[in-house]
Amino acid sequence: MNQDVFEAIEELKRAFMSSSITVTEDGQGGARVIIEAVDLGERFTPRVTWMGGHITSLYPNADIYPVFIGGDVSRCDGRAFEVPVTSGHVFEGRPALQVSRMNNQMHLARQTALAKFVKILHFLETLP
Repeated sequence: MNQDVFEAIEELKRAFMSSSITVTEDGQGGARVIIEAVDLGERFTPRVTWMGGHITSLYPNADIYPVFIGGDVSRCDGRAFEVPVTSGHVFEGRPALQVSRMNNQMHLARQTALAKFVKILHFLETLP
């Protein structure tokens, strides 16, 4: 993997110190990353799941899109997920929910891998 991707993964490891992180190089300078234990909060069951995404070799000039969480996650209030959270996906062989939150401002300001994962967690936390 290239140096920018390596540094992004190291930043994720520092931020999610209580979680193990699985990294699979993609053979093109990027890597697929899974943070093994992420707390989504009390509004979800299971509350703790994994979160993953593909950091391409173009990072930091490319968005990490989409991001995935465990396919078994549901809302405690019984409401179904709606777009931009969709079911029926697979990431690194795992059943997954896809959380589609594209950074439409990449041309104005780069977003770090850590900022992207935190943005997804915040989005889930504030779902109506």
